[in-house]
Amino acid sequence: MSSKKAQPKSGREAALLALVRVEQDNAYLNLAMPAYLSGLPADERALAVRLAAGTTQHLNTLDWALNLFLNRSLNTLTPWMRNILRLGAYQLIYLHRVPDYAVVSESVRLARRYGHRGVAGLTNALLRRLAGEASSLPWPDRRNDPSFYLSVKYSQPRWLAARMTERFGFQEAEKWCLACAEKPPVSIRPNLLKIQPLQLINKLKNEGIETLHSPVVPGMLRIKSGGSPAFTPSFTEGLFTIQGESSSLVAPLISARPGDTVVDLCSAPGGKATHLAELIKDEGQVYAVELRKNRLQLVKKSALRLGLKAVKPLCADGRKIESYNLPVPSAVLVDAPCSGLGVTWRLPEIKWRRTSKDLLPMQSLQLDLLRAAARVVPRGGKLLYSVCTTEPEETDQVVKTFSGEHKDFILQELPPFLPLSLRSSQGQKNTITLWPHRHKLDGFFIALWRKNS
Repeated sequence: MSSKKAQPKSGREAALLALVRVEQDNAYLNLAMPAYLSGLPADERALAVRLAAGTTQHLNTLDWALNLFLNRSLNTLTPWMRNILRLGAYQLIYLHRVPDYAVVSESVRLARRYGHRGVAGLTNALLRRLAGEASSLPWPDRRNDPSFYLSVKYSQPRWLAARMTERFGFQEAEKWCLACAEKPPVSIRPNLLKIQPLQLINKLKNEGIETLHSPVVPGMLRIKSGGSPAFTPSFTEGLFTIQGESSSLVAPLISARPGDTVVDLCSAPGGKATHLAELIKDEGQVYAVELRKNRLQLVKKSALRLGLKAVKPLCADGRKIESYNLPVPSAVLVDAPCSGLGVTWRLPEIKWRRTSKDLLPMQSLQLDLLRAAARVVPRGGKLLYSVCTTEPEETDQVVKTFSGEHKDFILQELPPFLPLSLRSSQGQKNTITLWPHRHKLDGFFIALWRKNS
């Protein structure tokens, strides 16, 4: 049965369809989910999102728990049955307000629809047994195998849990695990060319969205309650952009001014390119370079919605940017493709798709992009590097290699350009590293060079 065509009758079924599509098509949940929500009541839509997101976030733990009671591997079951069991296990282990009998009966109903009588019986027996033992699961021994304990207890890939334990020690690694399991704040960046933050707060309140000022990044707002801001008239009118607070720190570091030309070498989905255009008051040029046409459409759509004419979309390979004969820029931003391991609390699928073997190929691409950018930065110009990861291969090692190759690019001290709340938390002055457990922000890394004049 195709997960793309079925029409769900409940929130649980919508969650199942989305999870199967994520597994089969390598899709992202936040993009797959909306297709299954139309036609459902608001409470069922909310349930679907919560169940699908929670199941994806806790996948490792759920599979471990289910395999405790299965006489065969969970991987031998169909994607439909795997995800029905995962949904049931998530509710039994993490959603204590849902009665166990309701979880089991709804799971059996889904098993009958997407399986057969035999698997419905398996679902009933397995989830009943798990319900009886959910409060006393035999967690791994934290002393004998701390990384396995963190992996199972907090649902992290074992390789990543081991890496964080080695970097931080057990106690801080556990804090990192806890932070990554939290619900991340949703933040928005007011379009200052159209509205001021206080005005936007009041307007969104009238549209049913409660916001508050970010305690970390001045000018940014956090959603307090009221649902998705993307469905408000204010969003349609281009009064704000949905953007993470860590990401919002990047563009201002260039200190671009009206009339400047800036190149954003990997621009999709457009958050930083549009931020740059707003900072130069839409007077100048921001070349938004993106390799994939479908991704470039996201940039075009954002610029159009925000009313920005300075954004110049360009479908091109950033590694060959000098061949496009663009105007000489005052700065180039390389917001490079990366592992994305700093934002797994927002996109938990990432942590299940990455391995340590992905990091060095990412580093190679990141360095290629920086080298290409360096060739078009004029003397006195700036080169800004950012990635939504905290892994050394993609952060400090990239900076060390690039700086070693390019002696005419001088790393700049960043604390004077950071919000006050972040200045004292940075161990190094020439780079920014943000962590979910230390800053309550997306994991992020930023470095800034100026070409020696």
